[in-house]
Amino acid sequence: MKHKISRRIVTDLANSSLFVTFLLLMSCGGEKKVEPGLATVTKAEFLGRMVVQERYWRIEEISREQESQTSLVNVRESSSILSSHFLNDVIPLVAVQFGRGPYGKGTVSEAQMSGAYGKIPFGEFQCVLMPKSVKQSGEWTWDEQRKMLKLALPESIRSIAAALSGSDWLPETGYVASEPVPLYRGVEEARRAASPERIKILIEEQTQNGIITYAFTMRASWMTDVDYRDAEHKYGVSLY
Repeated sequence: MKHKISRRIVTDLANSSLFVTFLLLMSCGGEKKVEPGLATVTKAEFLGRMVVQERYWRIEEISREQESQTSLVNVRESSSILSSHFLNDVIPLVAVQFGRGPYGKGTVSEAQMSGAYGKIPFGEFQCVLMPKSVKQSGEWTWDEQRKMLKLALPESIRSIAAALSGSDWLPETGYVASEPVPLYRGVEEARRAASPERIKILIEEQTQNGIITYAFTMRASWMTDVDYRDAEHKYGVSLY
């Protein structure tokens, strides 16, 4: 009698173990995998990642969105909505940077920078930054109502948006969208990841026919291996 009871207990335990294992497998299978860097970040993390000394943001792509219609500008190709002047003389030199000024205030600056830009595979490229061309456009702050970073637009971005509008409108401010988020906190993180990092600057134009949104996809260019040859040129390598 005792032998039969013990065998029954062992069988019950085995079955219960299999059932628990089955439940665990089912629960794991229902979970969504979170890609590295794509998880929701806090306001503090977002702002902390925006301010990195070696990183500049360059224009990769531009879109013009009105209602359900979207026009894209591949900045390395000819475009029907943007003149060759901006495609050849302005965009290839845009380099925007977010920093901190006196008393911790957010600052926005732009400089002229040659090298990789636009939609190309990630890699290391020769680049030259012109230090004397650096200009501050104003400050960036956190817009609590929209949950986005608000910035004073650099002159180059303002002029491109005005050209896309085709009117006498000249925007003063824009927003950095909450997605995609800046990912890396330094050159070595970007080097190990070996993949592009992006943010999106949004500029809104209010017209009689509704709001037109100009979205500037900005891709990170990390400057490293810097060589100061003179006061006007800062030679280096960009991870882009």
